[in-house]
Amino acid sequence: MLNLLLVSATKLEHHDDELYGYPIHVVGIGKVEAAVNTTRLIEEHNPDIVINFGSCGNLKDHKPGEVLTVGTVYNDFYAGRLHSYIPFRIWTTDIKCLSTDTFYELGENYHHSYERRIKDMDIIDMELYSIAYSCRSAKKTLYSYKWVSDDGEESNWLENAAIGYNNFKVIFKEWLEQQK
Repeated sequence: MLNLLLVSATKLEHHDDELYGYPIHVVGIGKVEAAVNTTRLIEEHNPDIVINFGSCGNLKDHKPGEVLTVGTVYNDFYAGRLHSYIPFRIWTTDIKCLSTDTFYELGENYHHSYERRIKDMDIIDMELYSIAYSCRSAKKTLYSYKWVSDDGEESNWLENAAIGYNNFKVIFKEWLEQQK
């Protein structure tokens, strides 16, 4: 069996304890919980590969339930000229994800730097940047699969998350078979 660490933010995204024999570890919602818990799990399990999966908000033309492989993840961190901003390239796709601790809602007014980043992104989540940071610090390979569960309107989140998780299970099973 591969030495994999499966991580997701919340059990609400999947309702399972394991997937094809691999335990699913919940790292929590938001960047702080995700960073602390991912780092702890990496230290505890020393995986070769970390696979993050879960729901995301749609910022482009993706359909509910569609599973996307994230290529680059950005943090909503903004410190002006005091600190340079560094995105993490985690895979070779063009999908760009913004991680934020703020639930994005259509029609709300946000800081201009946040609005500018939103325009350049495909999807938005609340954990991936921290998971990527933990993996990079520990020199672990990371893959991230996000399924579209909302577009700033959360009323169908549970239904769309269930569709996305079922789609992810198919993709993950195919990925496992390719690793043999």
